[in-house]
Amino acid sequence: MANSDNLIAAVKKFYNSGDEYLIPVGIDKSKIPALSNYIEAQNTGLLLVDVDDIADTAPYASNVNTAAFKANTDANHANVLSSGTVGAVSALPVGSFDIANTSGLDDSVLPQDQLSFQQDQLVPYSEGNINTYYFAQGMPIVRDGKTLSGDYIDMLLGRDFIIKHSNKKLTEIMVKNPKIFYDNTGINLLKSGVESVFDQLYRNGGIGEKDNGKPDYTVTALPREDMKDTDVSQRIYRGLSWQYHPADAIDDVYISGEIDL
Repeated sequence: MANSDNLIAAVKKFYNSGDEYLIPVGIDKSKIPALSNYIEAQNTGLLLVDVDDIADTAPYASNVNTAAFKANTDANHANVLSSGTVGAVSALPVGSFDIANTSGLDDSVLPQDQLSFQQDQLVPYSEGNINTYYFAQGMPIVRDGKTLSGDYIDMLLGRDFIIKHSNKKLTEIMVKNPKIFYDNTGINLLKSGVESVFDQLYRNGGIGEKDNGKPDYTVTALPREDMKDTDVSQRIYRGLSWQYHPADAIDDVYISGEIDL
């Protein structure tokens, strides 16, 4: 495997800048597996890779946080499907969009040929979880909106929204309050901050609903007595945790019918 130390070092330097997507440009494909594995270890952020061949993804095909893209190319169009896809949804809030069926990409992205790219040619893309851009019912669309592991990109964006905005909200609370007491009042203040992040993602459309119509998430804040004495003495609170159910989406529709004679 190619030496990727310098590449990883450069990525580490900027990884916590707040960006969600990393799109390697002009990087030798022999270095992509190491980059993908590094992103996988962070468990936040997404690596979007434009591949020349579906087989290129084999060394990192199980990675959750890497999505591969392959569009058509010609003398005037490079494979820039990943950036074209990001550009198409960049103005939308996380939770409000699903990558699958995204259309209207920039003209720099060339769809698969409308006449020669048949439905059966989509199979290896779907089986390998490679995103492409092809014509469906005369309209160019992105399919299938997944990372290489088969996870949906929009769900991982929701995960990262929660992680990043929760950290930011907790920092804001600690900055704005002269002192946060290690009691139920202080702990509930932190809990409410995290809950506000989930409420925002729910309003965006990224969190599902319970049977009672309430957002399907739970934020748990353990009381002080459940904390280790060493953590309390060092003013560290480790009692926050959360879980939620992402909002489901429809990517395909099948219709049946009959004629009564």
